Amino acid sequence: MRVRLLSLLVLWTWFQYSDAFASSFSVATEARAQSENALQQGRETLEASAHAYQHVAALRDVFTYTVTTPSAVLAPKTLEITLGSHNEVALKDPLIEVFAVDSSLFVTKSDAPGKYVVHPYTGDFAKALDAVVGEQGWPLEPLQIAMRLGKGMDGWLTALRFKQLAPLQISGYEKKSDHGLSFDEVHFRADNGWLDADFDSTTHFLSRVSLEAHPPGAPKDVFIKVLGECAPEVLGSTKDLITFDTSGKVAVADLTRLNATQLPTGKLSPSFELENLEGKKVSLRQFKGSVLVLDFWASWCAPCWKTLQESQHLSDWASHSGLPIAVLPIDTMEQFPTKEETRTKATEFFRSQGLTMSSLLDLKSETFQAFGSPGLPSIVIIAADGTIFKYHQGSFPAMLETLEEEVKEAAKVAAQK
Repeated sequence: MRVRLLSLLVLWTWFQYSDAFASSFSVATEARAQSENALQQGRETLEASAHAYQHVAALRDVFTYTVTTPSAVLAPKTLEITLGSHNEVALKDPLIEVFAVDSSLFVTKSDAPGKYVVHPYTGDFAKALDAVVGEQGWPLEPLQIAMRLGKGMDGWLTALRFKQLAPLQISGYEKKSDHGLSFDEVHFRADNGWLDADFDSTTHFLSRVSLEAHPPGAPKDVFIKVLGECAPEVLGSTKDLITFDTSGKVAVADLTRLNATQLPTGKLSPSFELENLEGKKVSLRQFKGSVLVLDFWASWCAPCWKTLQESQHLSDWASHSGLPIAVLPIDTMEQFPTKEETRTKATEFFRSQGLTMSSLLDLKSETFQAFGSPGLPSIVIIAADGTIFKYHQGSFPAMLETLEEEVKEAAKVAAQK
């Protein structure tokens, strides 16, 4: 009797809750189907965009973007993208111009007129460009070029990382409208941030990009946000659209030899006296007779995050080299309201990144300006006699090895005097 009653109770309970279980299962199944459909729509949006870029005769696009940091909104910047005949493409920002023409890739810098770097080009723009500027260097292959050159999904996702985000995955899709225009928005996620990309539903060209990136291991309030808009213009002809005239110019071996005119070698270094993270004053005079390496950086400067790691490796090497070499990062161009907050943020960032160097604080950016506002990140090597020995803006291939050789050369010159 007890067994029969227990069986009836179990059966009654099952009937009571079976509808709820079925409903929950149905909702979960529907949600999964919607998610898979969104991912498929995201992939189809990217494929339609690639088709558009591959079949347009020629195109010029200006990507205007603004970087927001925890303490400031920086001035807008631009990146001009040109798609020409076949594999011919070009990039231009205020500092660097890149031309991929026939079987050569040419790189020039606005502050080093009359010189250029040339590298073999076989249609893989990112590969040729990275060989010149480095895998972490600027500029990068934008999505428009990756799609124009026939790269697949992996290549598109790599371009969208902007050299700041970890590997991306499509995470969603939605249809949007703005001022009468329709857009397909694809959402992406990464381990250290996210990215949203809007594509014009009519032309399928990239329209807007927004992203947020955090350096690995850094405090949560250390980040950069980028918001950018594209202005694509379809051109009717590729004739003389992308050319590079080498007349009157000198080819140099690599990017480090495109010397900037604003910090010519042999010029006496500006003097400075700044506080370090511990509040102790440090001046250029203290390093008389030693080779000094300055690394100008800011917490909002994403490329600086990687350059500081190279400076740390250089500092570690220098401490065991037996040579009179010192490495000093200088935190500059920050927008925090007080000196103490700037010091606190810099200290927290250094700890989070495992940096043991003691950075200097250029609170009013006066030292940065005294050096000609050389850009961020920038490396300045000062010889033992107080003159500028080398200057580099941004990262570049074999950065650590190059810097080691340069400081050894600077120390050798000092020893011979």
